[in-house]
Amino acid sequence: MKNWYLPLVISVVALLMPVSMANVSAQGELSISKKADKTSAAVGDNITYTYTIVNNGNVTVDNITLEDDKLEPIEPFNKTSLAPGDNVTATATYTVEEDDLPGPLINIATVSGTDPDGNTIADNISFEVKLTYTASIQVTKTANKTTASPGDNITYTYTVTNTGNITADNVTLEDDKLGELMSGVTLSPGKSVTTTTTYEVKTSDFWKLKPITNTATVTATGPDGNSISAKSEQVSVVANKLLMFKALILKLSGVPGKGIENAPGLQKPFNPKSQAAEHAGKKDKPKTPKQLQIREIVENQSTEEQLQIRSEVENQAGSGQATQSDDEARPGKGQLKKNSVTDNQTQGQEATQGNGQNKPDKDKPKNKFKAGNQP
Repeated sequence: MKNWYLPLVISVVALLMPVSMANVSAQGELSISKKADKTSAAVGDNITYTYTIVNNGNVTVDNITLEDDKLEPIEPFNKTSLAPGDNVTATATYTVEEDDLPGPLINIATVSGTDPDGNTIADNISFEVKLTYTASIQVTKTANKTTASPGDNITYTYTVTNTGNITADNVTLEDDKLGELMSGVTLSPGKSVTTTTTYEVKTSDFWKLKPITNTATVTATGPDGNSISAKSEQVSVVANKLLMFKALILKLSGVPGKGIENAPGLQKPFNPKSQAAEHAGKKDKPKTPKQLQIREIVENQSTEEQLQIRSEVENQAGSGQATQSDDEARPGKGQLKKNSVTDNQTQGQEATQGNGQNKPDKDKPKNKFKAGNQP
């Protein structure tokens, strides 16, 4: 047989022989799956993750490790090696933090191992959980009095509370009348902070007799970077008229006139029980004993003046008649004047008859004297 036949025979025999398993390539393959016990969570909640690792290859995989980018290395495994087709399960718990906000919470799990040749085999998977949270804040405001007058001090008390379930940073409190009262404060969920301030009431605060009203506003920043805010209820302090003069009340009411501040009758405290407005314009009101007494004094003063005038007139006329009594002198000024004229006429007639002759008018004596002069 020639030498060239030998290689040909060997090749044919090799083709006819069964395929050997030793010639199949070794292959290692790991896969991982992951699930959580919650689809949504809030800050402080615990999320339990379950990991399942499967060797899908045809060789044993050793040195298996499992990691999660949100957790510490996950242990223990009940197996550190997996034969072809085997699987292993592990669990781990994660607590949601404010740094995870606003969410969603995404973490990545990675499994790795080595095949018989020392090659690294790995797989990873990501998982997402929605995060829920409540960012809210509240402010309450009170005043230590409900009425005041100019010069009084009003003490306001403010209480700011974090009513949400996340931390409120850079808490700032402002009053629309008093300005900024607080800034840079951090409040954990459920915590409160209180502050007070004092305001001195000015006359202009009660212009048109309107009450002093002001509102507080609080703002803060949540860990998600969003701003939160709230306003207090409006607090009102009304004018205390009982401690004000009438002039001030009229001025604050907008009544014009420079004389208001100096009018004597207005420099008195306001009397809410006064009935002056009700009786204004009414006449024929019965006089009180005090009013009658005042009228009698005025009339007596007037009578004395009348008596003095009559005495002067009679002296000027040269009358020798006696002065009438006080009871007769009681009539008014008009009656006194009439009596004086009658007396002068009578005296002139008596003087003419006594002389027995008529004298010309030019020869009659002129009895004109000033009040208080004697003839």
